[in-house]
Formats: sequence, structure tokens, C-alpha cells
Amino acid sequence: MARWALPVAVLALAATAACGGAGGNGSANNSSLNSKSTADLYSAAKSEGKVTWYTTYVTQQAQQLGAAFTKKYPGVKVEILQGSVDKLTARLGVEQTARKFNDDVFQGDASYGTQLINAGNLVAYTPPDGPTLPAGIDLPKGFQNVDAVLTTVIAYNPTVLKQHGLTPPTSVQDLTKPQWKGQFSADDRNVNWYESLINSVGHDRAKALVQALAANRPTLVESHTLAVTQVQSGEPLATIAAYGYLASDLAKRTPNAMALVNPNPLPSAPDVVEIARNAPHPNAARLFLDWLVSREGQQAVVRTTNRISVVPGTGTDPAVWNPKTWKPAWSSPGLPADNFNTYTQELKTAFGAA
Repeated sequence: MARWALPVAVLALAATAACGGAGGNGSANNSSLNSKSTADLYSAAKSEGKVTWYTTYVTQQAQQLGAAFTKKYPGVKVEILQGSVDKLTARLGVEQTARKFNDDVFQGDASYGTQLINAGNLVAYTPPDGPTLPAGIDLPKGFQNVDAVLTTVIAYNPTVLKQHGLTPPTSVQDLTKPQWKGQFSADDRNVNWYESLINSVGHDRAKALVQALAANRPTLVESHTLAVTQVQSGEPLATIAAYGYLASDLAKRTPNAMALVNPNPLPSAPDVVEIARNAPHPNAARLFLDWLVSREGQQAVVRTTNRISVVPGTGTDPAVWNPKTWKPAWSSPGLPADNFNTYTQELKTAFGAA
């Protein structure tokens, strides 16, 4: 079952795929690509000339990664369409339903990737140098191309916190205390985070914690980037809706305005990069994906974005990721729709957004 409610166009494509329409899960589409050597793949990719990448990476970072790829493989340009994962997911579904195959490679939260897999929008592909997944990540065979891990942390502004006479939080539970009323932000749509809480402490305790947090009247925020930039500016003082890699990057550059706490267990979710169904530049698509999940590509990802790589030796920020110190609490990209709907309603009801 899909994790989120799918756009109508994506559901229509799923029905087409189920009835034997072109693509299905797409594994047959890539059978010829799997047999090519890197040299042959590069030669074919140069003939195609480019790869189109639908990505959630911020534009400047995506451009830097594209430039690093083109430097290694001259003659293969990376064209970027940047956006939020929900909008990119909907766009890909609408385009393919209309039989407009514009995208080669999709990247985003694995929960949305699962939607696209179920709808037949992505094709199964296992790169020759793909990542070995940590225990706890549950992804279907052929769709295990994790480009990064996303962790949800507590971020706070140490300078403004001191001005308010508040002690830095050490856990999410700290933000249920009276002195934090109205002083932090939360995301009432963050089912990944809520599911991680449930996996850590059980449904009843997680639900009670969310209700206690909501009773402290947090500001609601819909963007992980906005959550940390607001805290950096000093209002609100803290957030429980920050991605670890973003908070740590800002903490390095502006330590007086940003600090973070990694909860233990640490809410964690995989981010994936996959090949689109009927990719217009299939050889360039595979070449780019091969590079992005390789050690060299992952080093570029970490260096450029500060994201967490599952590939050892890529320089992942130790302030953000150390499973021996902070045990990952993995969310499930394939969470059944009934569970997802229940968790969504519980979050929205608690935070008064139902």
C-alpha cells in the first residue's frame, strides 16, 4: 500500500500498469542497461547528451553535484528540476499519465518513492556499486538506491535561549515543560517522525507525547528548511521539525544562532534516487545514478550538502550520524495506508489542524 494518498493521475497510472500497460514495475525496461559496462554506458550516454534529474536538493547544491558528474563524464549534461518531494511526485505521475516522459532520475524521500513504485512510475534497477543498506531500512528489491538518510532533530538558538533564561533542551520531552509554551515549532504533517516515535516507545506513549507537545502551543511549520531558518533568526527559539544535516550545517556556520540535539533513538528515514519509467535518456540516467550512489558520488553529496551517507568512508558529519551513539529509529516507506491515515489524523487532531 502507498504511504500517502496518491494524486488522482498517479492512481490512474497505477491502474494502467496493473492492466499490462507499458512499464508496469519497469524492470524489463532496464534489462539491456544492466548488461552494459561503464565504458559502453558512457559512450551511449554521450550520444544522448544529457540526463534530467527531478530532485529535492536545493538548486545550488544540485548544480554542484551535476557539475561534478559532468566533470567525470564530459559530454553528459545534468538538467535539473528542483522542487519539494510532494510536488515532484505529483508532477511525475501527471506527466506519465499523459504519456509525457520528461524525467530520467527521481530523488526524494523514500515514502514518496514508494508511491511512485506502486504507481509504476519508476523502474527497478540495481547499480553495480550500490550501497549496502543498514539493518532496519525496508525497501523493495531493485529500489534500494539510498542517496542519503534524513534524521529529525531538535534545533535551537543558543543565544536567544540564554536571553530568555531557558536551559537547552536535551530531549523532545523537555519541550512539554511549561517554560517552553509557545517557544518552539512543530510539523503536524511529519508522519515519518511520529512513526519513529511509535517504533521507539509504542503507540500509546508516542500519542501522549504528541498531545503534550501540542498542549504547549507550538508554531506549526511545513518546511524543514523554514523550521531551522526561523530558529536561526530567533523566533521561535527551537524546533522539533529540523533535519539533522541542515541544523548541523547551520551550526557550523553560525554557532551562536544554531545548535542541535539528536534524540536517542534517532528518528531516521531513507532518501532514494531511482530511474523513471520510460526515461528519455536511459543510458545517461543509469550512468548518473551509478555515480551518485558510488563512493565518489556519495563523497560529493556529503561534501556539498552535509547529508548523511550510508556508504562508509564518505565523511558523514559525526555530529549528525553515529548509530553507536544514537540508535536509528527507522520509519517504514511502505507504511500501510490505514496506519498512515490513523497517524495523520492523530497528529492533526493533537495540533488542532484537523
